[in-house]
Amino acid sequence: MLSFDEITNKFLKWLSEENVSISPKLAVKDLRKDNQGRGMVAIEDIEEDEELFCIPRETIINIENCSLTKENPKALDGLLNLNQWESLIISLLYELKVKGEESRWCDYFNTLPIKDTQNYQFNQLMFWSQEQLNELSPSLIIDRIGKDEAENMFNKLFPKVVKDLNIPELFDVTIDEYHKVASLIMSYSFDVERPDSDQLEDEEEEEEEEEGNGADGTILNDGYYKSMVPLADILNADTKLHNASLIYTSGVLVMKSIKSIKKGEQIYNTYSDHPNSEILRRYGYVEVNGSKFDFGEIPLNTIKEYFINTVGLPPSLIDDTFEVLDKLAEDDEEENFAKVVLDSYDCFNDYEIILELIFVIQILSIIGLIYKTDFSDLEDHENKYSLISRISKKCYQLIESKKLTKYFLENYENIVKSRIQEYIYKIDHNSQTGTITTRGEMAKIVLQSEYDSLNNCLDFDKVFNAEEGSYKFIDDGKLIRNITKKRMMEADANPNIKKSKLK
Repeated sequence: MLSFDEITNKFLKWLSEENVSISPKLAVKDLRKDNQGRGMVAIEDIEEDEELFCIPRETIINIENCSLTKENPKALDGLLNLNQWESLIISLLYELKVKGEESRWCDYFNTLPIKDTQNYQFNQLMFWSQEQLNELSPSLIIDRIGKDEAENMFNKLFPKVVKDLNIPELFDVTIDEYHKVASLIMSYSFDVERPDSDQLEDEEEEEEEEEGNGADGTILNDGYYKSMVPLADILNADTKLHNASLIYTSGVLVMKSIKSIKKGEQIYNTYSDHPNSEILRRYGYVEVNGSKFDFGEIPLNTIKEYFINTVGLPPSLIDDTFEVLDKLAEDDEEENFAKVVLDSYDCFNDYEIILELIFVIQILSIIGLIYKTDFSDLEDHENKYSLISRISKKCYQLIESKKLTKYFLENYENIVKSRIQEYIYKIDHNSQTGTITTRGEMAKIVLQSEYDSLNNCLDFDKVFNAEEGSYKFIDDGKLIRNITKKRMMEADANPNIKKSKLK
């Protein structure tokens, strides 16, 4: 069996034979002591916008140049009618199971976790036991692992699709082999723009493709191919230390520095704007000091339970409010009224909270105060929906004018604190940061990242006094009088509307 260094040297020799050019200012290093496997390090100072390495398109692996379609051109039509994930999974399994050591990319595969099992472990959440996943509670990431979706794809591909493609060698693919190849693609693949594409898909479409299908469920109309890019994927990723990015041209892929890099520093790419929880789910590691994009989440149910148990709103009234909010968003042709009833709400480590969270807490706060005064329209089915609609629109106008009510702030603080309490007994404030090697340690880092983010969002000065403008907190009675006054006027104009007043 080849040693770690021997595998690296064979890989570098293969890259040279493939006409991959690497800057003499770089070296591939053994970073196992830092639990980072292989990585690329600057051995001389590098300036911003320097070319670090250049990879011919013929060297990457996708459905156009893999062994399967080279040996069986008819298979390409079948792969094109699958989605990006399905087609690359089949292509890679053909290289690994059918071609094996005869594959053109054999020396490359030997550097990856699927072959180098002595030095790498699949730590994506897909491979965690239920007991290990329990250590991540109360993080909502455990609800987004995607195991059911992955197994549905497996049942679709094996053996039906591979039979249709006439690849008998893949009829016996096991679900473990499938999971490992799919996780390899999740961690190491790039969405490489096709040379004949006018432009890259926009970011929203890329994100959709990353998890599943295109608009029509196939890749026929996509402007890119999901591809494995040897050497580019040897770079470790870090959201805070990101200093290099891959650029696509018609003939080659070029990795360039995006800032100056000092001698001895590692070259880092980035996996996009993900928090630690998502980095762990997708890629099987965590950033020890937290991701630049960390956030904690407040589930909708946490908000609902607070307004039921603390404010005293009936569950049915909260459900009715959510129904009205959804209806307003659905009927809004001018797209001024966005969907605000979400499964959860993000509170970011950089003191930012999403507007949907502000809106939901503000409207429930006002409804809570009105309900406490026995405002009978909230009990009357005939008038309830029109009143909730009016309250919603008034809250929308209030927030748009950078104003919130004092009762909102009280409820917001209590809701965030109640969510933080779920983490208190699961995190270790005295833990020392260092090399993370076990899944239990990874879980603690994720929980600490989410706890810190939620805790930061209790800093009202930073949360509500942002650069784009500070919020002013007003007395709730002023807004309520505005709402009820208009309601009285409508009742005077229409005798069929039931009148109510604050006690």
